[in-house]
Amino acid sequence: MKKTIPRLYCLAQPKSANAELFRTIRTNIRYSRVGGEIRSVLVTSSLPGEGKSTVAVNLAAAMAESGRKVLLLDGDLRTPAVHEAFDLPNGSGLTSILVDQAGWMDCVYAIRDAPGLHVLPSGPVSPNPAELLGSAGMQQLFEELHDSWDTIVIDASSVLMPFSDALTLAKMAEGVLLVVQSGKVLHKHVTAAKLLLERNGAHLLGAVLNRRRGGSRPYAIRSEEFADWAAASSPGKG
Repeated sequence: MKKTIPRLYCLAQPKSANAELFRTIRTNIRYSRVGGEIRSVLVTSSLPGEGKSTVAVNLAAAMAESGRKVLLLDGDLRTPAVHEAFDLPNGSGLTSILVDQAGWMDCVYAIRDAPGLHVLPSGPVSPNPAELLGSAGMQQLFEELHDSWDTIVIDASSVLMPFSDALTLAKMAEGVLLVVQSGKVLHKHVTAAKLLLERNGAHLLGAVLNRRRGGSRPYAIRSEEFADWAAASSPGKG
């Protein structure tokens, strides 16, 4: 599958309809839990190519707009894309930290055009991503990052892949967004991904319906089948 660089609507087109929709998602997340804000959100999809990385980078940017100190963490160690969205190097990052080749403070980039937004790239592709993400070191790192940022947004691999990366990270995050590309995946795929996430202890916040076509409104805003709410955008794949 051809890899597509995520599009940064919230930075490149801040007044666009797409940017506003990501702000809607931000607001929905903010008020999705009684008694406090969700401080860590994992973004995933059923299958690759549904737009999860585009949703992750724009959601992080939208959250930073609201005055939050936000860390965007690329947890997709197999097909990382976050660094490409911001044109950042990926010679060191999450994998480097987990194999004790770097400290996290040396791998985090401040985004100049988005005050409050920081990015931790995936780092070099590892031969054993599942082992790294499931390690005690990853759990400790995540706790340290939680103490240092108001909000963490994680771009994770797709759920219905022959490895457990997304499910492992989903247990750490306080909430999960499931990106669904209209016309790309079957109902059974989305249902299977939802069940896997819930069975592994994930808290599913909602579904982001991507590239909805037809009807009087170009974007779907609600989907009771998957969660209490669902917001949508029309970015490309990623």
